[in-house]
Amino acid sequence: MRFLLIVLLSVISTLAKSQTRERWEQVVNWDGVSHWSRYLITLPGYQGPNSLPVPQLGNGRIDSSSYLGITGAFHFSKGDNTQNFVLTGHIGLVKDVVDVEVTWVPYEHFHMSTAIKEKRHVYYDYFKENSASGDIYMHTNFRIFKKWSPAIDLLLQVGYRFPSGTDYGAARYSDGPGYHFAVNAGKALNAEKTLRLTAMAGFHVWQIESDVFKQDDSFLFGAGLDWDKNNFRIQSSLAGYIGYLEKQGDKPIVFRTRLEKRLKKMSWVLGFQQGLQDFEYSSVDFGARFLFKKH
Repeated sequence: MRFLLIVLLSVISTLAKSQTRERWEQVVNWDGVSHWSRYLITLPGYQGPNSLPVPQLGNGRIDSSSYLGITGAFHFSKGDNTQNFVLTGHIGLVKDVVDVEVTWVPYEHFHMSTAIKEKRHVYYDYFKENSASGDIYMHTNFRIFKKWSPAIDLLLQVGYRFPSGTDYGAARYSDGPGYHFAVNAGKALNAEKTLRLTAMAGFHVWQIESDVFKQDDSFLFGAGLDWDKNNFRIQSSLAGYIGYLEKQGDKPIVFRTRLEKRLKKMSWVLGFQQGLQDFEYSSVDFGARFLFKKH
């Protein structure tokens, strides 16, 4: 009797986590013709936390060091809790002129509630999925207007997202490319130049799933403070991008704080991110960077 009860509870639990095709058709109001992918919403308000992130705010300076980094991240929200690893490779190509950074989420584990899955139009065949791998991002920074550096540091950042993410049907990644161009600025606020005001402005574009629009164009912005002294650094910023679709989840804004402690051949990093709009996650990450060339 006890065995039968356990089996029955297991079956009920499995059914509760699944969805039928009929239920999916009702949720998305299927027209009877279109492919299921047409109903996925490829906007940050309807994706996983690593799908369409707000680009990081720079401080106007080129990082000429080279390192490899690994970070563990935890994202918490109502209906979607996610854990993932992030791999980072950074190379200072030309000292104080050009640097390149590549990031990738090789593995993420997630648990989404039925309500969130239906809100995001997760296809019924993907209802039981709980892991994925992410997109590859490449950012190249170029120092510009060097003659202005006594007053202000400026760099141009060119970012591109390669659509390598999996679990498109589970609304974890958008399965489309994206790119951004942004000018990052930094200005010293004290004589020691340890405290800097930072800012970012540019545009961010990504491919979306829509019968009307093929891409979403957005204004990218950010501002913050950067304190760096005695191999210890604290960065705090407010950043986001504003898409042109009305009330559809394409205007994410986040607050970030990051701490870094540099040692002889490595550094420890600890970060916090709070979504304020169209990004319903509170995130914490912790990791290490291993330097093989100092700036």
